[in-house]
Amino acid sequence: MGLGVLADHHLSDVPGTSFLNEKGVSSSVEDSTEKNHASLKHDPTGKIVLVPQPSDDPNDPLNWPRWKKEMFTVSIIIGCGCVGAIGPLLGPALVPLAEEFDVPLQTFTLGFTGALLIALAFGNLLCNSLAMMIGKRPVYLITALGLLCSTIWTAVAKDFVSLAVSRAIQGFCMSPMEALVPAS
Repeated sequence: MGLGVLADHHLSDVPGTSFLNEKGVSSSVEDSTEKNHASLKHDPTGKIVLVPQPSDDPNDPLNWPRWKKEMFTVSIIIGCGCVGAIGPLLGPALVPLAEEFDVPLQTFTLGFTGALLIALAFGNLLCNSLAMMIGKRPVYLITALGLLCSTIWTAVAKDFVSLAVSRAIQGFCMSPMEALVPAS
C-alpha cells in the first residue's frame, strides 16, 4: 500500500477504503453490485450504493438524520471558535493586567499564557487516550463544563496564582477541541 500504510494480511481490503478503477467507480461497489446488489444499502433515491456501508446501529453517524449531523457540525464549529478565541483574547491587555496584579510582565506572561499552553499540550495526550476508553462525547461534555467554570474563575480571579491555575485548567479543558475534532 502507498504512503507508508502497512498492508493488512488478515483482511482483503483496509476497512473504510475502496479502490477506484479507471472509470472512477469504486471497485468494491462494482464487485458487490454484481454479486448481491439487493443486500447493499443505498441512498434515498436508490441509485447510489453507500460506501462505506452504514451499520444497523442507530448510533452510527452514517445513520443519523440530516438535522442531527448538521447540529453536530455546528456545535463543533462553535466549540472550536470559542476555544480558538480563549488563548489570545486578552493578549493586548497583558501589560495592564500585569500592573493590576502587581507582577512583572515576563512572570505574568509565563503564568498567563505559558500555563495554558503547557496544560493544553498535556491535555491533548490525555484526552485522546481518555476518549478511546470512555468515548468522545463524555470527554467533550466534561471538558466543556470545566472550560465554562474555569473561564468564570479566570474572570473573577483576585490574585496571580489563582489566575495562572485557572488558565492551566482552561488549557486542559481546551484540548479536546484541539485534538479530538479531526477524529469526530
